[in-house]
Amino acid sequence: MKKLAYFDSSHDMPEEIIRAAGFTPYKILGDVRTSNDPADQYLAKFFCPAARSWLTEALAHSQEWAGIIFAHGCDATNRHYDIWKKHVETPFLHWFNSPIKNDAAARKFFIVELKRLIKSLEDTYSVNISDGAIHEAIVLSNKIKKRLQTLSLLRSRKDVPNRDYFTVVADCIANGPANIVEMLDTRAQEWDARPDFPAGKKRFLLTGSDVTYVEFMDILDECDIRVVRDDLSLGERYYATLISETGDPLEALADYYLTIPRPATRPTIQERVDYLLGALKETAVDGVLSQNLKFCEPYAYDAVEVNKAIKDAGFRVLHLEREFTALPDQQLVNRLMAFNEML
Repeated sequence: MKKLAYFDSSHDMPEEIIRAAGFTPYKILGDVRTSNDPADQYLAKFFCPAARSWLTEALAHSQEWAGIIFAHGCDATNRHYDIWKKHVETPFLHWFNSPIKNDAAARKFFIVELKRLIKSLEDTYSVNISDGAIHEAIVLSNKIKKRLQTLSLLRSRKDVPNRDYFTVVADCIANGPANIVEMLDTRAQEWDARPDFPAGKKRFLLTGSDVTYVEFMDILDECDIRVVRDDLSLGERYYATLISETGDPLEALADYYLTIPRPATRPTIQERVDYLLGALKETAVDGVLSQNLKFCEPYAYDAVEVNKAIKDAGFRVLHLEREFTALPDQQLVNRLMAFNEML
């Protein structure tokens, strides 16, 4: 199936609708190893570097995709839609206005947006997106999420490098191979057969800006930090909860996307704190790493209150700001290693 790409600064885009339309959902993640010069023609360099990388990818590869859907994300990236509409060549560009809040009015609004997206896809591609097709897509999503939950539990017990975890989640979200369920089952068997958690490593919870490149995860491993819990979109936010397989599928999708772990781009901070403290209660960790990508203001602002709540609960927290680069950052390494030694 041809890929239908989507721009999503969190996990707000209902990829099940894309599958029900007969396409493979492809989350645009950019490439940290590629210069952002193409995007910098249209965006200032002090703008979110990850979002600039997504635009760089779209400028180079949009014609390989069936189309692009934009999900309402953070304030900084929302108006990207106007830039993409003017400069990115694509036969289909749709704005999916996922709500900020998660109350009853937001639920009603979300369902309206789902119907608008469905109609737009049906009109453009001459397809019929039935409730049955959406239900099948939901069942597949749940199969993927259940298996990712199983793999996630193995992180704190087995020798699972950060790279392995990041890669398998990214494969599910960005690539969606046809044999995805079988691939996850194979990974679960492999991981379960691995040695126990390495004695020289520390267990950490990772929170903050989404990590979209594996090199950052490698740096953590080099500093003897293993991520065993997180609240990232390329992580637990994607699979923490399941979608109801009964009743109206659009209502089920609305309930799911409005109740998953909340990012900093959505209120309230307390809901995010509650999820993190719940994760820390479920899984023993040595420390918490809070980080924000440079120029990622939502997480930079949230970090103060979120980290205070975690510290008040008795956990050791390190917050840092990172550059958008695949190159080793020795200053970052020094801070991570020093914090690790303090534990």
